[in-house]
Formats: sequence, structure tokens, C-alpha cells
Amino acid sequence: MNDELFLEVWRFSNQEQIREHIKKCEGKHLQQVVYSSYHDALTQICFGCKKIRTTLYLKENKVKKE
Repeated sequence: MNDELFLEVWRFSNQEQIREHIKKCEGKHLQQVVYSSYHDALTQICFGCKKIRTTLYLKENKVKKE
């Protein structure tokens, strides 16, 4: 059995756009949603759509280095 799953990353400028996708997938697809309070970013991983939708941009890397 091949469990490999390739997910396409879509970046959005505001969280409301992602909330609309979350609502559309609700009850239809397996999904996980996470909010980062540190980055003020919302991310949806939808396994049915095979997409990651996020407001987090890599250039905004604010992670503290120790």
C-alpha cells in the first residue's frame, strides 16, 4: 500500500479566505487546521483537496534562534 501524499501549498493574504475553504471542506474531506498565535497565521491541511492553505510566508520567519 502506498501512503505517499503530495500536497500543494497555496498562500493567502488573509485568514478569511482560508476560513471559506475550511467551511467548504467541512464534512466532505479529512482536514486539520492550526492557528499560530506567535505568527498570527492560519493554516489548513486538507487531505481531500491535497492542499495546504496558509497565511504563513517563509520570509516571515520570526522563530527565535537560541
